[in-house]
This record gives sequence, structure tokens and C-alpha cells, in this order.
Amino acid sequence: MNHYYCGGITIYLNKKNLIVGFVFILLLGGIAQAAITNIQTYKKEKLESSPTIVNTAHNILLTGFWNPTGLMIAPFSTDPILNPDGWKGENWEDLGFNIHSYFPTPGTYTGTFEVDYQDTWNDFWNITEEIQPIAIISFGAGAGPWEIEYNARNLGFWYPDEKAPFQPTPCPPDDTVEVDFIRHATLPLQRIADLVNQETSLDAWVDWSGTPGSYLCEYMAYLGMWYQSLHNESSSSQPCLASGFIHVHASVPVTEAMKAVNCTLRETITYLDTLNDPPTTPDITGPSSGKIATSYTYNVTAYDVNENNLWFIWDWGDGTTSEWMGPFASNTICQATHMWDTEGAFTIKVKARDEWGAESSWATLEISMPKYQQKTILFIERLINYFPVLEEIFF
Repeated sequence: MNHYYCGGITIYLNKKNLIVGFVFILLLGGIAQAAITNIQTYKKEKLESSPTIVNTAHNILLTGFWNPTGLMIAPFSTDPILNPDGWKGENWEDLGFNIHSYFPTPGTYTGTFEVDYQDTWNDFWNITEEIQPIAIISFGAGAGPWEIEYNARNLGFWYPDEKAPFQPTPCPPDDTVEVDFIRHATLPLQRIADLVNQETSLDAWVDWSGTPGSYLCEYMAYLGMWYQSLHNESSSSQPCLASGFIHVHASVPVTEAMKAVNCTLRETITYLDTLNDPPTTPDITGPSSGKIATSYTYNVTAYDVNENNLWFIWDWGDGTTSEWMGPFASNTICQATHMWDTEGAFTIKVKARDEWGAESSWATLEISMPKYQQKTILFIERLINYFPVLEEIFF
């Protein structure tokens, strides 16, 4: 005896009750047709109402220590005590980036980023977790006048700070690499120096071979470059694509230093805008089950933040893979059809590629081809020939 499931009710089919089963199916036909119509309408509305991804502004983090570095980045602080004139960093200069600054209270050097390794460590990781910066530019007082550092070391011994414990904890800060490992700035260093020299009276230069000094300046420089290395994939939901440190001489006037900060930001943003982001992981829609030797259609979409055209490649999970299909505009549907010849469970995989060659992660959809006996399949197909509404019920 064979049995099938129809709307949650088991129908037994054999020679004795076949006629009764047919009558019962006829009665259910109208109900099933209405249900299927509702399902099809729901699927259509869901597909048409798929949300469009909106690119929100990225955050850029500025940090400072000693004067004039805190004073020169104060307009980008959201702290009303440190910046009573109000935050100027939201969508700065309409360039699509929010600028956030953090620094200790000038003069007393207390509060955020106190002159203490442990305080700086805790503040740095808390702040980066909160704002998830796409770029980090740190400042500290030094030789200057606008000295852009290229190197930062993972030191095992640092110049002692002012509060016990006098060394960082942990020390060295980064246990993923060896002591004295050197990380490098990923800002557009020479372009920043050139623009600062062009737009201000300061002497800006890149220190390609020196170090930031084995105290809190180098400590902060290393933390920023380390954070960037941990989040340097542009495919990440919150990437960090640039980081670096700049020494500013204590004698630099605050107004001139502010001009140089703006130049540094503009050049960094110009650089970030030139970087190509890969497409988002695609979204796949289509049936999750079916029968063998029948074609099924699937839709896929992906979003490209740079509005590049996209191509898609399909891996059907049965040993067959499509060619790259495209081009398609960002966030538009790519449709593909496939037929499975064997029963079982399969994983459909799709990824997108933009016109610059950047590829998304694979998207997956699990499907199955039910294992009906051949006689059962033939019987059901005959039923469906007479009652097309039953296809959605049995498959």
C-alpha cells in the first residue's frame, strides 16, 4: 500500500479505496487551488519587496595625546566638555564619512586615553568595537613638524608610564607575532605629506625608516596598525582599510595643525574612495525541494557598493557548474534554471564577481529531490495531468 500526504491528511491508495481517494482529492482541489494561489502571491510580493541595501557612512577614528594633537582634533569630538562648539564630524564635508576623535583632556591628560598603557589599551578596543572605523589616524607630540610614521614595533619592553604597572599588559601587546615585529602604516603617506606641504606652512614628511619612540605614541601607532591588519578585508561588514600615526611638534599653532588635519582627512578619504569593494554575498530564492528530471528556476541578487556590474557563477551541487553569467546591474535579478538527474540532497552555491574581478563569498541553498519509487512518480504525474493543482501538494 502506498500513502501520500495532502494538506496534512494521509491518503491511502490501493485497489479498494482508489475511487474514494479520487473523490476526496476532487473535494480538496478547490481548497488547494486557493492555498496555492495565496502562496504564489506571497512569493511574488516577497520577491518584489526585497529591501534595497543602502550604503551608510563609514567612521574614521582620530586619536590624540599631548598638545596640540588633542586641541587640533577637538571639532570631531562628540564630548560636549572637550568640544563645546558641537560635533563637526557627521558626513564631514559631504564626503560620506563620519569623523570621530578621542583624546585626553588637554593639560591634565586624564579621561579617555590617559597617559597609561592599561587605560589606553582598554579605551582603544572599546572605542574601535563601538564605532568600527574604516580608517584610524592617530596623533602624538614629537619631532614633527608633521612627521608621518611608516613603522611601529611590537615591543617587549616599553618606556615606563606614570602609573603602576609601568609596562603594558599584555607585553608585548600582540601575541600573534614575535617580539619587535614591525607593522606598517597603510595610509596614503606621501600623498598626505604632499597635500599638507601644499596647503599649509608646515613641513610634512614621511619617516620611512625610523620608529615612533617606544612610548605611548608607538604603542598607539601599533594598536591602530594591528587593528587594521585584523580587519583589512574589504568584504568584511566593517572593514578597516587604512591606519597610521603622525607626530606633530608641540610648537605648531593649533589653527595650522587643524588645516593639516583636514588635509590628512581629505587625502585619506580620496584614497578610500579609490578602493574597490567586492559584491555582497548573494541572496538565493527558489524551491528547496522537487523531483528529478524536472527543471527548476532560481533567482539571485547581490549588491555592489561601487555600483559595478556583476557576473554570477552557479555550482549546482551535482558536479555541474555554470559559466559566469552577466553582466547584471547591482541589486538586479540573475535567473538560472537547472535539472537534477539523481535523487538526494544537494547544496546550490552562487557567488558574484564585479567588473574589477573582486568576488563575493559563496551563498548556499540546501535542496532535496524526494526519493519516490518510479511507479509512484508515474502515478502522481498522471494525477497531475488531470489535476494540475496537485503539483504543489506532492512536490
